[in-house]
Amino acid sequence: MFRKTAALAAFTLLTAACGGGSTTSASSAADEGIESFDDLEWESPIAEFLGQDTSFDFNSDEAQAEFTAQATEAEEEIAACMRAEGFEYIPVDQGQFAFFGGDSEELPYFSTEWIAKYGFGITTQRFAQSEVGPDLVGYDDSQFDAADEAMPEDPNQTYVESLSETEQTAYFEALYGDEPDLPEDATEADYEAAYENWEPSGCANEAWEDIGFGGGDEMNFYEEFGDDLDALDERIEADPRVAEHNDEVAACVADKGLVYAGMEDLYERWESQLSELQGGGFGPMMDEEIDFESMSDEELDAFFADQSFELSDEDKATLGELQAEEIELANTVVECGGGPLNDEVVLGDIRVEYEREFLETNADRLSGFEGSDSGS
Repeated sequence: MFRKTAALAAFTLLTAACGGGSTTSASSAADEGIESFDDLEWESPIAEFLGQDTSFDFNSDEAQAEFTAQATEAEEEIAACMRAEGFEYIPVDQGQFAFFGGDSEELPYFSTEWIAKYGFGITTQRFAQSEVGPDLVGYDDSQFDAADEAMPEDPNQTYVESLSETEQTAYFEALYGDEPDLPEDATEADYEAAYENWEPSGCANEAWEDIGFGGGDEMNFYEEFGDDLDALDERIEADPRVAEHNDEVAACVADKGLVYAGMEDLYERWESQLSELQGGGFGPMMDEEIDFESMSDEELDAFFADQSFELSDEDKATLGELQAEEIELANTVVECGGGPLNDEVVLGDIRVEYEREFLETNADRLSGFEGSDSGS
């Protein structure tokens, strides 16, 4: 089942950008009695073809137990592989970790209450609460502090520290493999070229791939049909029913004196201002030439404890204006039948139609594909 759930995680990222599939009809979420993303019932012919369980709850106790078991299996395989490479390796106790911590937010995602507090989650989820202070909205970062405090030590740390620098380099190469060689002034094009045909290696990557994470039939499907799925997304977005929905929402919002041209437009609208906001401690820290590698753990802890990452008063004022603008616009868009939740409802059945057509059109290619009979 891990292979299904691991692939579903990748599929969820894919469909989130292009609408997903749901069993709801092309009407508003309110008409369907849908109050948040938790209420959506997902349907995807492509996911069904791949044998994926779209109802699987990644935050359930069942999921936690399954991922722990799979990770434990991977750790045992890593240990055997490292021994074969001539190193010691103690499997890390995976029962200490929560692979999916869930959402600490008490409000259902994209419910009316969530929208009222976060808007679309663009300016309100860009910075941590500790960075914006009590009067603005940020994401809850207190859970990370608790996680850091509870993080157990690596049982292999003592052994690694006993190795020479050369031996440590060989150890980590055996564990995680080699990265592509890149010059210090590498451009984005250099990175793309270097990683185009690069494949992860090393005991850790091989172990996780063996249990189905980062490889397997489903991943092969996305590699082979990635361009086709991008084209499918473009066709869905160009569907007249989608355009009609978007135009109706935009016109309604305009009647209320605001401007809305879709979520992508909002990211572009606010990104330049958001990117200029910076925690008070980041600027000085980045301007100084600090040799972090020579610092001990205690020195690093002390250094970062002295840093202030809270936004300056001027930046807070700017962010406050942006958040007020976003929240007002988000509530108006939702009232007009738009926003991510309503868009999912409209796109749901439309996407199912296109996915079924995709499977029929590509039946010959899919008949020889291993994923077509790997649904168990």
